[in-house]
Amino acid sequence: MEKNPFSLFDFLGYFIPGSFALFLVYFLQNQDGLQFYFRRGNIETLKTDISIIYMTFFIILAYTLGHILSFLSTLTIENFTIWKFGYPSKNLLGIYSTNRYFQRKCRYPLAVDWIPTILSFILRLLLGAFLAPISLSSISIGKMLDLNRSVYTKKLGEPYVSLIKTKIIDRFRLLDPTLTIDFTNHDYNKLLIHHSYDVNASHQSKLMNYVALYGFLRVTCFILNILTLYMLLYICWHFPEEFTIELHKSLSAEFVIFLVSGFMTYVCYLGYLKFYRRYSQENLMIMLL
Repeated sequence: MEKNPFSLFDFLGYFIPGSFALFLVYFLQNQDGLQFYFRRGNIETLKTDISIIYMTFFIILAYTLGHILSFLSTLTIENFTIWKFGYPSKNLLGIYSTNRYFQRKCRYPLAVDWIPTILSFILRLLLGAFLAPISLSSISIGKMLDLNRSVYTKKLGEPYVSLIKTKIIDRFRLLDPTLTIDFTNHDYNKLLIHHSYDVNASHQSKLMNYVALYGFLRVTCFILNILTLYMLLYICWHFPEEFTIELHKSLSAEFVIFLVSGFMTYVCYLGYLKFYRRYSQENLMIMLL
């Protein structure tokens, strides 16, 4: 598939999230506090003439920042999702991971590497704390409303599972007739992705739309997660001097933004899970064509 210099993913995955992050930085650095933007008269004072040089610099900076944020969201949110819920390509076929979030997958099951295991535990603990709006919501709201299963880990169902597994086995046997597929441990999804792009050109645009959507929601979720943590630290920092004295005057805007950003972080995360699952489901269903 020929890739355009600037595709839908470049805008949704990089430019728009980068622009959103820059606007948040601009708004949060206001010395008069966030309640400044709750007054219409103050908003009108922000109008100014924008030069071409400024716009060019803004576009380049937003696009570059979007790449960095997208990479960081992959390292954090995507890894958290895989460690917590497993891969959607396996969940769809009913191949659920037996590993728990803190359980590190060892290359040699009978051997125990204590130092890597301890480091992995600390890393996952810190990641869970950093993604607190997501992790706490997943173990509370997600379990109570069964969102984790219905949005991400739900099995595809029969007869699709049996038919898709048969097609995957046949596809691998074309490469190596002696190969026995282990659906639990083998990464068969890489072959499915190449098969989807190389053989079924008519589905390429649909697959790219899913990639753009779940990439956009993942990086937006990452930005909102940082905003939520920032607002929490801001509120805690001003707790002794302002919280008990003038809560309704000084911290009302901060509390509103903290609650809204925390809620929207989890909403965007559910959207990311939804489209990540749909992308994997499309790759699997293409095998039946």
